[in-house]
Amino acid sequence: MYRRTPRSIAAAGLLALTLAACGGNTAPVQNQGAPGQKTAGTAASVTISISSDESTLTPFTNQTGYPGDNLVNLIFDSLVTVQGDGIKPLLAKEVQTTDNKVYTLPLRSGVTWHDGKPFTAEDVLFSVDYYREHMEGDSAIDVRPIEKVSAEGDTVTMTLKAPDPEFPRRLLADMAMLPKHLWESVTKVKEAGTDKAVGTGPFKLTTYDPSRGYTLTANAAYAMGKPKVQTVKVVVIPEEATQFAALRTGEVHMSTRLVPPQQLQSFKQQPNIGIVEGTEFASTLLAFNTGRAPFDKAEVRRALAKAIDVNDLVKTVLLGQGTPGNPGFIHAKSPIKADELPPLFDPEGAKRDLDALGAAPGADGIRVLSGKPMSYELLVQSSSTDRLRAAELIRDMLKNVGVAVKITSLDSDSLDAKVWPDYDVAQGRNYDMSMWGWSAPTMLSSGMIAQLVASDHKDGPLNVVGFKNDAVDAVVKTLTSAPTMEERSEAAKQLQKLLAEQVPFLTLYYRNGTYAFRKDTYDGWAWQDGAAALNKFSLVDMAL
Repeated sequence: MYRRTPRSIAAAGLLALTLAACGGNTAPVQNQGAPGQKTAGTAASVTISISSDESTLTPFTNQTGYPGDNLVNLIFDSLVTVQGDGIKPLLAKEVQTTDNKVYTLPLRSGVTWHDGKPFTAEDVLFSVDYYREHMEGDSAIDVRPIEKVSAEGDTVTMTLKAPDPEFPRRLLADMAMLPKHLWESVTKVKEAGTDKAVGTGPFKLTTYDPSRGYTLTANAAYAMGKPKVQTVKVVVIPEEATQFAALRTGEVHMSTRLVPPQQLQSFKQQPNIGIVEGTEFASTLLAFNTGRAPFDKAEVRRALAKAIDVNDLVKTVLLGQGTPGNPGFIHAKSPIKADELPPLFDPEGAKRDLDALGAAPGADGIRVLSGKPMSYELLVQSSSTDRLRAAELIRDMLKNVGVAVKITSLDSDSLDAKVWPDYDVAQGRNYDMSMWGWSAPTMLSSGMIAQLVASDHKDGPLNVVGFKNDAVDAVVKTLTSAPTMEERSEAAKQLQKLLAEQVPFLTLYYRNGTYAFRKDTYDGWAWQDGAAALNKFSLVDMAL
């Protein structure tokens, strides 16, 4: 699981549930290779496994970026959707702008909410105002760039405070539309029940049990395409081994867990198992608490970063099934990638830098800086096997330069409470170092990167490291106010160079996206950058 980006990516605690505990309420095994039961690209029922409960599947209540947001996006639509490197109209028929400041959005006709009520421009106006009034928590959509929203008939006009060429991808594609007639009475968004999980999307939420999972039923009236699967069962299976065992036996037809590199070849050799693969832009980071000594000094952070061989992490932990982290954070295949930056790894240089800081080795070999041993705690999510192994290697690498690390394994909720309490960076943080990660959207929009490092809490809602730097803030301001994509891209490159110098966090790697499914049940899974295989295009014959 990865933390959401502004709908933030908070991981939920894992439920102690196995598939067997679901008893007779799980979907029956469908189409196990019997002739005539399966039509290519369609299925009567598909069972998907997830690792933790995602609450009531409204835009404010799901718990993770992946797969939580993905499930919500099957129920709720946005005005546009991301496809490939661009956007496609969804609830809006098109996006019109001449200056990247005023966006005109004529809406599709004939669209209805799941309860049969018509979708109108009033719902769009309401949704923008509602997100503006409910900026709290991990599901917040930052609509502050919108200065004014108005409607004339079925056409909505959004006027921004400043030109923003990324506005359609960064905000319009992320902002789920809300039915005014159901949400105008909701004052506590985190308490929204399943009766509010009513969208215009291709699937309706028909059953939910926190301990058993969900049933989604195809929306026959979906205006943007025809669902290829009639029923989607979603079951909660926390344990990786149990989830993959259920996939092998056919009790589960698709797993939302990344296939571990150690098991990839085994899966590929099984005749009824298929693999869908693509570039996984989600990041795995070593986060430094820059508000706590000695991590408040860039020289210390950079010295520690020099001791860590990210290429070895990919080779050893991921068995080569990943990409080493870019010192500037952004994946090399991102549309906003920086010029190639030199790698940081230089263990002898790390020792020289620590010597220059006056951090001399003590009797036990551990360096002492400002009178204190360089011995620190590293937090890691207990359910993540690759991060646990990476943390062990990082511990050994830092020991090689005279820095001691104690690894503390925590469940997701406990780790979040220390790094990102209540998903509000204004509440501070309580850790030395932590394994961390952000989901794909941060890699695909320069405006998202700015939110990772801007010192102001409002501009940096994802700044979980507490980073403050005047030069970075200046570039962030330039970036977020740039009127053209060319100017934004140039500012993004400058920002990435500064991140490589300041190292508020060290980007360790980006895992390859590899997901397993039962091809004898349903083989229509399609990769979407930023959404992996669980997306509308996989389950719906979209007519965009």
